[in-house]
Amino acid sequence: MTTQNAADDQRRQLRASFENLLQEQADLSADDRGFLLKHFDEALQQQDPSAPADFDPEALRRDWAAAVDALVPEASASEREFHIRRFDDTLEPLRRDTIQDAYEYSRRRREQGEEAAAQWLNERNASRKTAQAAAAATAPAQPAARKATPRNPWGG
Repeated sequence: MTTQNAADDQRRQLRASFENLLQEQADLSADDRGFLLKHFDEALQQQDPSAPADFDPEALRRDWAAAVDALVPEASASEREFHIRRFDDTLEPLRRDTIQDAYEYSRRRREQGEEAAAQWLNERNASRKTAQAAAAATAPAQPAARKATPRNPWGG
């Protein structure tokens, strides 16, 4: 997937989440929803997809929580957490090591060149494999799973 396609997908996901949140607000008129969506769309379009990607999922989560508080001030704690959990689900892929590595590789490639970025990625993958092997070696041995013998309810 190209950077442009990934950026477009993220925009669509964010817009859908925002639109769903607005639809759930019974006190917002269709005009108010349209107004908010228009400004949200404008903000999304002003983003430069060729700009360095600096995704901080925790900062995005804090911003989303503030937006939920502003848009739904009368929401109960459980409603607020529901909206934030839904957004967390959207952000979950950005928290994965492989995605973080892809953004870092892209940044290094842009700033330092293909060779330096490839070297960094190879070192990163090697250190990850070493850490995984060390974790597996130090993990306590798990006893072999035994199949439970069914009990006869009649005592036999």
